[in-house]
Amino acid sequence: MICGSIGRAFGLLCSVTIAATVVAHADDASNDRVIAEKTEIIAADPTNAAAYELRGEAYYMKRDKDRAFEDCSAAIRIDPNFGRAYHCRGRAYSAKGDRDHAMADYNEAIRLDPDYGAPYTSRAEEYFNHRDFDLAIAGFTEAIERSPKQAYRALMMRGQVYAVKGDADRAAADYTEAMQRNPAAAWPYELRSNIRLNKGEVDAALDDCDSAVRLEPGSAGGHYCRAIVFLNKDDIDGTIRELDDVTRITPAFPKAYRIRGVVLHRKGDDKRALADLDEAIRLQPGNLDAYKDRAGVFRDMGQHDRALADYNEALRLDPKSQDALANRGLLYMLMSDAKHARADFNSVLALPPTDKWAVDTAREGLGFVK
Repeated sequence: MICGSIGRAFGLLCSVTIAATVVAHADDASNDRVIAEKTEIIAADPTNAAAYELRGEAYYMKRDKDRAFEDCSAAIRIDPNFGRAYHCRGRAYSAKGDRDHAMADYNEAIRLDPDYGAPYTSRAEEYFNHRDFDLAIAGFTEAIERSPKQAYRALMMRGQVYAVKGDADRAAADYTEAMQRNPAAAWPYELRSNIRLNKGEVDAALDDCDSAVRLEPGSAGGHYCRAIVFLNKDDIDGTIRELDDVTRITPAFPKAYRIRGVVLHRKGDDKRALADLDEAIRLQPGNLDAYKDRAGVFRDMGQHDRALADYNEALRLDPKSQDALANRGLLYMLMSDAKHARADFNSVLALPPTDKWAVDTAREGLGFVK
């Protein structure tokens, strides 16, 4: 298969969970209308807490966490017992990376308005983001039981927690129930496809991706889903074709450029491969895997200095990256630099043995550079 044959010079994964970044936010034009409407109301009545809260929610959906925080805080100042405003501010805190204040606001929102379902889901998501998986499952379960309006998203999120915990059957069951709750949504099919792919059910996984594309043809998620299945089927052209659709629909999707770059290199189109990896890095300058992948392309092209520069950058981003150390050691061997190759291989072996390929490569490499 493609992923296995490329080797560990490249960090490509054959099974990639469809990330939340593929799921579209609410339409920005709709959010802009809400902001304009509520701004007029606030101008006429500066004590209207509900208008501040709704405008804050719209700013949050537009990913403007600072304005969301300001408006939600204003709503709380006007009405300290306004539960929805605490939820609104909690999400802004979460977007700012302030977990403690986010959790405090979610708890207060639940205390003030226990029948409002959204803070139950948001609190559970916070647990999930910080890998408190059992608390996350309990929280999403509570959200499902308390609020039918929250059930679809809570099922999707609980399914992802089960998937991370390795409970594929419960994850698939949650995604299937989510389909019943929201028959027009593509997201459950995308995530269930990944479960099926991990279980080796490739044709069933592709069926789910096809359903996702049918339901939301203008969304990148279904095409990305197909690309990963085609990658597992050794269908290079199919993978590239689907990733072309992904980057057309969502031009700022670093992972799509990265995967397509590696596959194009496999096909022998190094010019386009480098262009894609360059774009992945431009979109996400801290993209460790893209630097490692681009280094592999440069190495295979015989451009050892440029490969070395990328491995150096990868190791600056993560000094304990075992595969980057092992690959840089191999590159030093190609450059006839036994001293630095030996140092990199020894560095791999000095780390906890979490990467079998890197450890085996380092041990074998040391046998050649003694």
